[in-house]
Amino acid sequence: MSSISRVAPAPRQQRSLYLLLAIVAFIAAVWFWLYFAVPKQQTLDQHVRSIASQLRCPVCQGESVADAPPLIAQQMRAYIRQEIQAGASDQQIIQYLSSRYGSNIVWVPQWQGFTLLAWIVPMLLLLAGLIFLTLVVRDWQNSALLARGQPVSNIRTADATALVEGSFLSDEDAELERYRVQLEQEIAAADPLFRRTKMEAD
Repeated sequence: MSSISRVAPAPRQQRSLYLLLAIVAFIAAVWFWLYFAVPKQQTLDQHVRSIASQLRCPVCQGESVADAPPLIAQQMRAYIRQEIQAGASDQQIIQYLSSRYGSNIVWVPQWQGFTLLAWIVPMLLLLAGLIFLTLVVRDWQNSALLARGQPVSNIRTADATALVEGSFLSDEDAELERYRVQLEQEIAAADPLFRRTKMEAD
């Protein structure tokens, strides 16, 4: 009994921790998505550079269209500016230049880098938040069973198993704990007075 009380946190503290982690995960997911996925207001020059930096200069070695000085890079930047002013989307501009100069000019694939992270990370954070909320609901349900005075031997057995799986107890202590739980169940089943006394003590 003392072994469990030393290693297992109180249910209320556990619920508070899970709830806090769930809230943090949801807030982080929303912030991350707003910061990276939602388009930001850009000036025309910034927008041109944003698209040009995704394209490789066709006649340069390792330079993007945004930074390359050759005439062809200047012409590509001018085309990008013109299409932005005409209302074309980034994808339409990149697809046109890619079809004209070859697909190898695309410097940053559309689903790599921050573009991919902007979708994956919020999903992972939301999943983590749902897991923590599930743990909170499970603890609330267990507490409700205890409050109604229903048998909680299954909960104790699960706790003992979790302690063993988490390597909190040695094999010998774990075996003793299982034996103690089983013995209490058998005595409670045969002796109503012991069962009532045990429930009051818990």
